[in-house]
Amino acid sequence: MSITLVENGTIITVDSKRRIIKEGAVAIDGNRIVDVGNTPELRAKFPKANAIDAEGKIVLPGLIDTHLHLTQTLARGLADDVSVSDWLYKRIFPYEVSMTEEDTYNSSMLACLEMIRTGTTCFCDPGGYQMEHAARAVEESGLRGILAIASVDKQDSSHPLPSRLQQSTAEVVRANEEFFRKYNGKADDRIRVWIALRGMLNVSRELILKLNQLAKENDTGIEVHAAFWRDNVEWVKAQTGFTDVKYLENLGVLGPHWLMIHMGWVADEEIDILKQHDVKISYNPSSGMKQPLGTNVNKKIPLMLKKGVAVSLGCDSTAASNTLDMFRAMWVAATLNKEMYLDPKLVSPEESLEMATATAARCLRWDKEIGSLEKGKKADLIIVNQHKSNMIPIHDFSIVPNLVYSCDGSNVETVMIDGKIVMKNRELLTINEERVLEKAQKSAEEIVDRIGEYTLKPSWNTS
Repeated sequence: MSITLVENGTIITVDSKRRIIKEGAVAIDGNRIVDVGNTPELRAKFPKANAIDAEGKIVLPGLIDTHLHLTQTLARGLADDVSVSDWLYKRIFPYEVSMTEEDTYNSSMLACLEMIRTGTTCFCDPGGYQMEHAARAVEESGLRGILAIASVDKQDSSHPLPSRLQQSTAEVVRANEEFFRKYNGKADDRIRVWIALRGMLNVSRELILKLNQLAKENDTGIEVHAAFWRDNVEWVKAQTGFTDVKYLENLGVLGPHWLMIHMGWVADEEIDILKQHDVKISYNPSSGMKQPLGTNVNKKIPLMLKKGVAVSLGCDSTAASNTLDMFRAMWVAATLNKEMYLDPKLVSPEESLEMATATAARCLRWDKEIGSLEKGKKADLIIVNQHKSNMIPIHDFSIVPNLVYSCDGSNVETVMIDGKIVMKNRELLTINEERVLEKAQKSAEEIVDRIGEYTLKPSWNTS
């Protein structure tokens, strides 16, 4: 037994008792936590342990982003300040189908770099294309995550698909089967594969039923962008007679294996349906503000929380919110809703932190292994420097509030995933940062040249 002891820190466990242990320690053997407690007691219990000194720092579970797009990272800045429809059909689809295999890898590596730098240790991607190259990046970086194929099989004049994405239902199902078989459980189970419907606008009834069945047969999750935009909901209702949630309920597919993304345009009675079927939610407040989707202004997320629906947090893609810093997502979630409701107690910083750790793990069906610091779970943790100008002063009563209201990803010093240190004292150990940045910039410039369907110019004079 070779024990590593992260000691002398303030340990935020996010366990069932929500303990915060001052002068605490986390004992790790291999990739598992074997004990959590007071430093002197664990030092006595494991006298030969290797020490990681966290004095004056906060130790907490690695943050979990339940919605981001690895393959859209190079689209940062390509789809700013346009309508939701133009964002997807005129900017993002052309970008995606122009990508080479190397572009996909470079985009994914850039996302992994930003996540590790800002304290995210696990993520859920709703899918892209050429995802085997995204999987390569995730494996090399040391991150933990869920990958999928963005499945579509239907189009019309209002929601056209590029020719490269036009496939039959059978072809889409087969692609999902093959991707699951090849990549689920890869990298010592750091990579898991889910099934993903890209959105309700471009999927047929048959595809929904077949992919849901595939998910159930393989005991995996299924995710979908749903009720994220008013026009989306109105179009689905015109086609099916139902809104998104009621349509899926009518098909008999809803269950605890579903993760529904955004969900700002739901009726109050639909929230009861979500609770009844234990459907999970990924709330992305930043992209909802920037695009804007209406996710926040419709005031549904606090009602979901009140009714006991499992709501987690996501950053969305860098083409949507322009950041993968989960500290920013927690800040928005914990502040914006106070303004919307004129209620200073919505959403509390503690709730926001839960949405990025323990609740997020539950939403990703990974809560038996990650999401909190407790005996038996995987050693996914981050060490945050509290001795910074944006965190001082700090008191016992403000530890969590300071993390959510004051902290940002630059405060993260050390990141451990599956028992391996991937960043130590701000130095990345699994990624050559400068190389990734250079390759990402080059790929992005080549994509812009390759698209040729629109010309982006700076708003101010640039020379």
